[in-house]
Amino acid sequence: MRRGRLVGRSLGGAVLLVAAALSGCSAVDPTVVAVLAADAESQLQQPLDADGLRERLEQRCDGCQVEVFDAAGDQQTQDDQLDQAVGASADIVVLDPVEPEAAEELVARSEVPVLAYGTLVPGADWFVGVATAPSPTTGVDTDLEAAREVISGDRDSFTHLPATEMSDQAADVAVGELAGQPVGESTDHEGVPSWLFEPVEVTVNDLTSVVVATGAMSLDDLCSGQTLERCTRFGLV
Repeated sequence: MRRGRLVGRSLGGAVLLVAAALSGCSAVDPTVVAVLAADAESQLQQPLDADGLRERLEQRCDGCQVEVFDAAGDQQTQDDQLDQAVGASADIVVLDPVEPEAAEELVARSEVPVLAYGTLVPGADWFVGVATAPSPTTGVDTDLEAAREVISGDRDSFTHLPATEMSDQAADVAVGELAGQPVGESTDHEGVPSWLFEPVEVTVNDLTSVVVATGAMSLDDLCSGQTLERCTRFGLV
């Protein structure tokens, strides 16, 4: 049985590799899902939720081999990676585009179905993401830093994208299509069957219900060091 492999930049501790060591995996012509990440280590955007994607695929896709490509923010690299994925007999591509405008050309020349993730790519077969991407949070690098600043009182709120739920939905759509059992209840968004999510404005009152309950962050991450005392005051710990 072939194993999924990481193509492109090493992801270090953030394991963005969906293993295909599933029960019943065939050594002959496995079903291949290619995931093209724009920049898996970027702290200025929320990347694919790799763990959620892996878990959903393991639950639903017997015999799938998933290969993840990281373009490291470079459009030409993503162009080459799509060619590599198709050349490696990918059956479906999940595309987190580096540049949506350039990705339209990628989709047009792709020989396999493409699920656009995060940002709509015209011509994609499906789309999972937000209708209008929110403006990046200013003054911080990550959602975690923004959340800690909310706890410390340095800011009132921050905008959170439900990356875990989006990745779950993307996996469901991909596996359903591969199995010939399309996922229903999509929305037509600019001519593309879509599953749309809303950015959430998170305040200190929403931290546990929005980001902790969904697994986006842990209380250990939020409430340590300088924020521990205020977490206790707010009843978070």
